[in-house]
Amino acid sequence: MALTTKERTDLRKDIVELGYGSEMIDDSKPKIILYHHKPMLNPSGEVVRPVGTATAPLPTEDYFLVRKGRQGMLGWPPSKDCTCRWCASSRIEAKDENVTLSEGDEPVATAKCPDCEFMATAPTTMGAASRLRAHAKTHS
Repeated sequence: MALTTKERTDLRKDIVELGYGSEMIDDSKPKIILYHHKPMLNPSGEVVRPVGTATAPLPTEDYFLVRKGRQGMLGWPPSKDCTCRWCASSRIEAKDENVTLSEGDEPVATAKCPDCEFMATAPTTMGAASRLRAHAKTHS
């Protein structure tokens, strides 16, 4: 597959954002085992492959790793230290703040950083997870 320079640069950026190191770009192995960081569901909503399930060895082309990474399949097993969006959001404990809400106010979800005392707050749990992921990048 022939790529333009811009397409190749975008692929490299996407791979790095997913958490792969620069060694996966250009010098990749012919096959890699991917791990589910997000459960795979069938059309009726039942879990077919739970978090942590390993796949058979798969190709390591840049575009393939990006596509699978967006689906929740990454080249390392999920762990408590993983900063991918699925692992980070599973660690979040939304707390109900015993606050009287005015009409039009939204409930607040919070998430505490496991590495420091930072508290991410947002109207939704997913929003708090997103802010916590952005904050986690400051620890790298």
